[in-house]
Amino acid sequence: MTTDTAQAATLWGQALDELKEVLSEVTVLRYFGGTEGVSLEGGALTVSVPEDKDAGQLAPFETFVGNALGKVGAPAGTRVVYRRVAPAPKAVPAPRGGGVGEGRGAGGGGLLPHLTFANFVEGPGNQFPLVMARYVAQHPGDEASRTNPLFMHGPTGVGKTHLLHAIGNMARELNPNLRVLYTTSEQLMNEYMHQWAVGSQSDNAKEAFREKYRTPDILLVDDIQYMAGKAGLQTEFFNIFNALKDAHRQIVMTSDRAPTEIPDLVDRLVSRFQSGITADVDIPAYETRMNILLLKLRAYPDVALGQDILEFIAKRVSSSVRALEGALSTTVNYARLFPGNPGAVTLEVLEKSVLRGYIQDEETFVRLTCSDIQKAVCDYFGVSMEELLGKSREKKIATPRQIGVFLCRKLTPSSTTEIGRAFNRNHATILYSSSTVQDLYKKGDHETATALKALAERLGRTTGDLN
Repeated sequence: MTTDTAQAATLWGQALDELKEVLSEVTVLRYFGGTEGVSLEGGALTVSVPEDKDAGQLAPFETFVGNALGKVGAPAGTRVVYRRVAPAPKAVPAPRGGGVGEGRGAGGGGLLPHLTFANFVEGPGNQFPLVMARYVAQHPGDEASRTNPLFMHGPTGVGKTHLLHAIGNMARELNPNLRVLYTTSEQLMNEYMHQWAVGSQSDNAKEAFREKYRTPDILLVDDIQYMAGKAGLQTEFFNIFNALKDAHRQIVMTSDRAPTEIPDLVDRLVSRFQSGITADVDIPAYETRMNILLLKLRAYPDVALGQDILEFIAKRVSSSVRALEGALSTTVNYARLFPGNPGAVTLEVLEKSVLRGYIQDEETFVRLTCSDIQKAVCDYFGVSMEELLGKSREKKIATPRQIGVFLCRKLTPSSTTEIGRAFNRNHATILYSSSTVQDLYKKGDHETATALKALAERLGRTTGDLN
């Protein structure tokens, strides 16, 4: 089958529009900007890539592109061929004998062997970071795809640590000789302080520290936000980052917020953290929470819980995967007190007794909604709800809208997708609005700080909740 250029261009354009709904407009523009559909022949859609882009950087998006083409009516099995050939990926230096994370035993390189991709539950809120995580596990240090570094951020308990360990475990399964190291910012800080404490007596401690962190083939760093305000550690990590990057070794980091939202983080680290892929891990939706419960329940073959019990837990415990797993474990342990009597576990008992602590915490957590914040913003700035949710870009409307978005991200459990729906905006606009207000707040902008303080008080919170 052959089509003319116009039809191929139309098909590709429709696919890119579909991608924007999943990956955000910013991501699509960054990686696919300037690409054009050229021809459709023999089941292959040829796409031209501008000279300033490498086709190799588009490889991690293969699944997303295939799904998008299917949704816009491309013939089944259509594959994309990029016209510009990417330069061959630079090889990862062969690991030397000995050193960090060798071997595949439990705990090698700090990895937890039970945290794998096989038992990570995929959902709308984590599809993009999951695809990126799998890709870097299979292609660590691949400079052509620009997936180095990979920076994953999101609220506590949504699976970021799980993905870090899954990357390390898969990478070592594919290549047992890879040296993989998992650490946390806190552990890194402790070791950094120790090597300086004993450094005056011997240079061995400093050398051991640098050897440990500058030589792994894959460095996995959890909770990078705890580097905030630690100037010495940031300088040391800057050097670690550069050493690994120059050697084409993979760096993966997690944080509870995007790089630009981490307070007191030096600009040179922010720019490096943003130089690869930045992926937002959202709070799991209801369907994802149900799938998580069904998967985790397999670990308890001696206990049978009804569908109504699982649905209750999934609906009432929504703030994090960690809380969800805790609620399930608590319910299972209660059920074990009544062997042979599944009727002892009722919704009333769960709500008023067994899971009361989880539900109370949840209710406190979800007390504020986007609607609550929108009403407060409208009242404070003297704008109508129609204006706030409308298309006007006037400063007197745009500023309240951006502040409302920022507060929703900070004070509610809503995902960026849910906030986008509440404000009639796409994912990229929500991230941009929040980042804009965050930057102004960090810089001490008087109007922004005054508005945020007043609104936080009206909503029963403090400015401490905005950090």
